[in-house]
Amino acid sequence: MKKSLSALLILFCLSCNVNDLDFDNLKGPTLTSEVALPLGDISYSMRDLLNEIGDKALQLDEDSTSLLKLTYFDSAEFNKGEDVINIDDISNQARIGIPALGPAPESLQAVIDTILVFSYPAENNEALDSVFYNGGSLVLSLNSNMGSDVNFTFDITNTRSISGNEPVTFAGSMGGFGNYEESRDLDGYKTLLSTEGDSNTFQVNAQITVFLGPGESTSPTDYLNMTLSYLDQTFSILYGKFGQDTLAVGNEVLNIAFFEDLGESGFKFGDPEINFHFESTFGVPMGIVFKGLYGADSSASGMDTTYLSGSATVTPQVVEGAKSPGQFVQSTVSLNSQNSSLRDLLAASPRSIGFNLTGIANPDDPTQQNFVMDDSYISTAIEISLPMELSLKDVTREIDFSLGDGLDFDEAESLTMRIISLNGLPFSARLEVEIRDKSDSTLHTIPQALVLETPFIDKAGLVTQARSHVEDIHLTAEGVDALRVGSKVVLRIILNTPATSGTRDVYVKILADYKIDIKVAVVGKLKTEL
Repeated sequence: MKKSLSALLILFCLSCNVNDLDFDNLKGPTLTSEVALPLGDISYSMRDLLNEIGDKALQLDEDSTSLLKLTYFDSAEFNKGEDVINIDDISNQARIGIPALGPAPESLQAVIDTILVFSYPAENNEALDSVFYNGGSLVLSLNSNMGSDVNFTFDITNTRSISGNEPVTFAGSMGGFGNYEESRDLDGYKTLLSTEGDSNTFQVNAQITVFLGPGESTSPTDYLNMTLSYLDQTFSILYGKFGQDTLAVGNEVLNIAFFEDLGESGFKFGDPEINFHFESTFGVPMGIVFKGLYGADSSASGMDTTYLSGSATVTPQVVEGAKSPGQFVQSTVSLNSQNSSLRDLLAASPRSIGFNLTGIANPDDPTQQNFVMDDSYISTAIEISLPMELSLKDVTREIDFSLGDGLDFDEAESLTMRIISLNGLPFSARLEVEIRDKSDSTLHTIPQALVLETPFIDKAGLVTQARSHVEDIHLTAEGVDALRVGSKVVLRIILNTPATSGTRDVYVKILADYKIDIKVAVVGKLKTEL
């Protein structure tokens, strides 16, 4: 008996699992004539009740004042450096003109020196200082439209080995009207860049030697075409000024089992908080905008979604960037009732909370220096903290249990259940009972009755004295008849904390040592085993 009553109490307080209502275990004598029978009694503290929730994702704590706090944890990680800055294949072309030479009276060599300046763009035109490769290819392609042989040397002066700082050099020879192609592995190399206007640039020093035999010449239309391409490059680290790009950070969903049985409204936490504990190795500060944070719950009309509002959904909340490669920096961003509508979002009792957030690089200064490594990450420990400071307004739950083929009563004219309570929990509870048939039609309704009376509470929301209450729930002959043919009994429980004052919600504090005592007895003429 104690088990079934404690389960009912947990539903009063926290809407626990209905399966705990084990009426099959109720055993007792058959009642006849006018008989009063105690069904049982229980004594529970709030700590006991919360420990029976059975949600493995939930952590239950209490502070130095014994105020209870529920905490949910989750984690997320962002490690897409290409979303911060991305560099695709880069290809630059140039036509090197050959001056008019000859006809030569004898063999000669003409040397042509030129400096080429090429661009090295990032996807969103970020300013780059240097890039360090751990993969990719640098490819030089040449073709000649003249009949003379040539030798060539191309010094890619800004692309150098990391170990020795020597530039990449392509050198070779090509016959008349010839073609040439050579590729170099970029692993272990770097490219140092300059800025010209809005462009990242690098330099190539070219030397072309043209060979002319006796009587040979070149024309003003002769040229050498070159293409220099950085292909499939990957990077160990990039430096530059990455500006204020916007990117998606996180697409996590956290299930909140605690809310599953609380209904759609009326349940408010006074001081809820979601703390995001960030650890970042990106050399880029991020401003997180929480406009995409939402609570979701299923309803008859589909999936109901409530989005967060408030200043935290407009003003970026800054996650600091690492100061140097290989280091990390930690920072915490908190959502609460001062910077968001978190209190109202949770009041909708969402079964899940989604984190589809937006990040803004360099939210305060788009001109600052940044870096991104190939293994950069932002990890987030998400902590949903729910101190048990509550406001309940007509929070309603329905539970039902089967009557099988009905209960066999022996000519009883009425039945009365007496509930005696000593309530030290800071809310009241009313109970309404319906008896329904197999088609779920209502056969009989017992009007609402007060079963828990609000105790004495001070201005701080603390219980100062428990309050006793005696309630008789009467079942008339019509109700007894309904029990004989009904298939189930539905209990509708309505919970309330003290009424609000004007537009201000009144919140009560749930301490671990708050207690409740309940005794239940039945008076009536019936013929069934309890």
